[in-house]
Amino acid sequence: MHTTAFIAMAAVLGLMDTVNMYTDTGNNSENSSSGPSSNTTVLNNLLAREIVQRQILENKVVTLERQIQALVSDVAKSKSACATLQRDVQGISLRQTNMATSLQTITQRVDSENVNIKESIQHLSNIATSLQSNSGRAAVSPVAFLTRMSTTSSPSQLEPTLRFDSTEFNLGQGYDSTSGIFQAPVGGVYSFQTTIYVESGQYEGYISKNGVPEAYLSVRGGPYQVSDSQSLTLSLNPGDRVWVVQRDTPGPSLTPGKSLFSGHLIIAV
Repeated sequence: MHTTAFIAMAAVLGLMDTVNMYTDTGNNSENSSSGPSSNTTVLNNLLAREIVQRQILENKVVTLERQIQALVSDVAKSKSACATLQRDVQGISLRQTNMATSLQTITQRVDSENVNIKESIQHLSNIATSLQSNSGRAAVSPVAFLTRMSTTSSPSQLEPTLRFDSTEFNLGQGYDSTSGIFQAPVGGVYSFQTTIYVESGQYEGYISKNGVPEAYLSVRGGPYQVSDSQSLTLSLNPGDRVWVVQRDTPGPSLTPGKSLFSGHLIIAV
């Protein structure tokens, strides 16, 4: 009865190896002198040992299942962390792109500002150069003169220089009353004017620049005093000379005090 119950229990628990072992033991026990009580004890011990081993296996299975679940959870967390990291990388990449675009925009603005600054510096440099030039011009002493004939003049030789010997002022000392010639002390633009009064005879002449006629005068005297005036603007280099010349007309009588020669510097260059 005990043997039958053990076999049934072993079958229920799936311990077929134990059943086989028990069967072999029962077969062997027929040739032994031990009784049924000894067989029952052996079977009980075997059953208890198998139960313990089964329990140990079940515990190991439970432990493995828990470890698997933990691994699954770790994998899920790793996947989530990877997804988060991927999003962070995408965000960093986007920020880098935005920063590159912003840097390019800033660089373009800086380049534009540099161009504007260079243009402003050039403009200021031009202004400074102009101011220095104007300052230099302002520093040039004025040049101006006015001279008249003090006595009646009747030149006898042809094409002489008319000598206006009564100098009223001579700023810059450009006019020489001895020779009747003005010599430019500085380069620039000058204005000249001469007036010839004739009491009698005929005057033909011109204003000369370095021996080249620039403006002509013609006066024919009569019963009354007559005059002719001429003015012109000349560009002179330092050392250029200007004077009044009488041409090939014989000895007119020029009125003293009224015939004059004058000039002044308009702007130095």
